Amino acid sequence: MQVSLFSWLLALAASFVHDTAQAAPSLLPDTEAMVRMIPGREYLEDSAGTLSIAEVTDETKPNEWVPAERSVLNFGYTRSAYWTRFDLEQTGQQPRKFFLEIAYPILDQVDIFVFRNGKLLKQTRMGDRLPYHERLIDHPSFVVPLELVPQDTTRVYVRAQSSSSLQIPLYLWSPEAFIEQSYEEALTRALFYGAMLVLGIYNLLLFLAVRDISYFFYVMYMFFITLMLGTVQGVTFKVFWPNATWWNDTSILIALNGMVIFATLFLRSFLAVPAARPWLSKFLMLLAGTAVLAAGMSLVLPYNQMIKMTMALIIVGIFTGISAGLVRWYDRYHSAKYFSIAWAFVLVGGLVFAFNKIGWLPRTWFTENAALLGAAAEGVLLSFALAYRVNQEREMRELAQKESVEAQRQLLAHQVQANEELDQIVRIRTEELELANEQLQKLSHTDGLTGLWNRRSFEAAFADEFKRAHREKLPVAILMIDLDNFKSINDRYGHPFGDRCLIAAAQVLEGCARRPPDMVARYGGEEFVVLLPGTNTSGAIYLAERIQRGLAETTVTDGDAQLTVSASIGVACVVPDSSDNREALLQAADQRLYLAKQNGRNRIES
Repeated sequence: MQVSLFSWLLALAASFVHDTAQAAPSLLPDTEAMVRMIPGREYLEDSAGTLSIAEVTDETKPNEWVPAERSVLNFGYTRSAYWTRFDLEQTGQQPRKFFLEIAYPILDQVDIFVFRNGKLLKQTRMGDRLPYHERLIDHPSFVVPLELVPQDTTRVYVRAQSSSSLQIPLYLWSPEAFIEQSYEEALTRALFYGAMLVLGIYNLLLFLAVRDISYFFYVMYMFFITLMLGTVQGVTFKVFWPNATWWNDTSILIALNGMVIFATLFLRSFLAVPAARPWLSKFLMLLAGTAVLAAGMSLVLPYNQMIKMTMALIIVGIFTGISAGLVRWYDRYHSAKYFSIAWAFVLVGGLVFAFNKIGWLPRTWFTENAALLGAAAEGVLLSFALAYRVNQEREMRELAQKESVEAQRQLLAHQVQANEELDQIVRIRTEELELANEQLQKLSHTDGLTGLWNRRSFEAAFADEFKRAHREKLPVAILMIDLDNFKSINDRYGHPFGDRCLIAAAQVLEGCARRPPDMVARYGGEEFVVLLPGTNTSGAIYLAERIQRGLAETTVTDGDAQLTVSASIGVACVVPDSSDNREALLQAADQRLYLAKQNGRNRIES
């Protein structure tokens, strides 16, 4: 427990450093494709919740806008509405689309106003008090598409109000980055919910087998933890009750109080508290009864009142659980040490979660996922604890029943053998999966016809080599190669013969560019590209001449058809003076390629 608490303190310190150190310019480059924390934000408290967009945007009124010092605005539980505003620009030549995400799914009301050059372009209302299908983007968070026009300033106002903890985490995503982030987030959640489902089913089957009520309490506790996290993350609202807005808020209270109820009953049963500590048993029953009452009251009383009471119950429950574990550990109850270690994770995760919602801790990845991480770790450890108790009870029965020792030993041997066989099967399947993944990775980076690198792989390698050349002040050269009269070849001999020509040309290119850093890729159709790091113009021209000689010496045959293909080659070389102007080098090579074609083909232009 001391190790886990110390680790939590380190992670919490890291979250503060990450939170205060983030900063980003308000100009969004044309090549920007990654998530950005919104820069230059200001916020305004509307304590009465009555300010309109016209009043907020009226520069003649003395609205007290405050610069946002942290990357995520977190105001805790408050009755006030909060406005935040920021300006966005992008420096490219064409309009670009972005997604603005308010990554906190349990806000009651979110209003977004988009202005460009002082004119209101878009007004959007969202929130978990509205049916899910009314959202512009099908996503658990609140997402709005934005279009940024070059040289124009887009100003965005966001108004948020909620009976729950009021947090406004704003992120701006390119469409590609948003898709990647959504995929990773969905994968993480799927793994978590899958793990909780497996743990729940496993222990439910154990309950049905051994009829130990501790397993039932544990399964229900895991269910309410999963329900709570799914509701806070907006998953249950999206999947199970997209139109039940009232229940969406209430389900959080039901889940939180359900956690307290069944966690209390579980530790009371698992630690055998009634027989050993009657006073502690009574207190645990009082705590469970209070949580039952709070769950009933949450159906009729306002959310903002009941959530504070519920959070207080959770904090009391966490400390009661750790205290009960330590007391029973002191009593030399064997299972108590495993329970205490598991509950320490709940202590860390629950406190971080509660303090984050109250507003005492900033909203970071660690504080937002602390409850999830703690719940997953606790679920696994409690399963081990339950299994440990089963083993202890089995050993006691073995001591009391001498005649069953041999049978138990044989059963254990069979179990070990089954585990070894299962491990072997898992190992074989894992190796097969790794091999399949390697093959899939190779297929995704190579051209299916020629076996060369594909265009995406080339662009990734080109970006790295160009940056390295800029850093080390070395030349980098590009050969753009286009097979001459390839359309006529396809028309005369057919596409299968044209494919043979492409394969033969690819083999010649690979045979000529043999240095380890050189890269040959199929750029598209009959066009190839050769990347030559650390090569000057004369070296690139020499390689181009070798390629032309190799093509001239290669005859493609298919039955009676025979053909020697030729190619036009454009050569460009540069010592980069910037790490982000590699497109100019490609364009130069491409222009010289077209010049070679215009000047009669089967030639080199540099």
